[in-house]
Amino acid sequence: MDYIGLVFNIIILVVLGATIFYAHRLSKQFTGMQANKQAFEQLIAALNLSSSRAEAAIKGLKEAAQQGGDQLQNKINKARELSDELEIMVQAGDNLAGRLSGLAEGSRKGVTGAAADTPPAPGNDEPQPRTHTDGAPRSRAEKELLEALKAKQQS
Repeated sequence: MDYIGLVFNIIILVVLGATIFYAHRLSKQFTGMQANKQAFEQLIAALNLSSSRAEAAIKGLKEAAQQGGDQLQNKINKARELSDELEIMVQAGDNLAGRLSGLAEGSRKGVTGAAADTPPAPGNDEPQPRTHTDGAPRSRAEKELLEALKAKQQS
């Protein structure tokens, strides 16, 4: 029986030794996990900081894009207005050129003043050239056009 007690003691010592060995390994793993936990917390803090910076940058980009879009829309609207004004000016110029060529044609045929006294075509809402009481045009451009027409007629 003494042998049986000794065998049980040896078995208990082996099991106790194995338990101590595994407890020591577990302690090292817990220490490693604690170090990893601190590194993980630092990583999370860095990610939070980066995330807040990215959100601020996105907000700034959205504001800049909105301002740029508003400025672009204003320029587009202004360009459309200018285009409409230019279209009106081109139509007025075409009408003026048509009237001047009619005057030139009439003066070539020997009819002076007859074409100038004809009223404009119906539906023509373009302003008529203003003249002095003696019939001379007031604007410099009209004077130059008439001089060019007279020079063309004489040649």
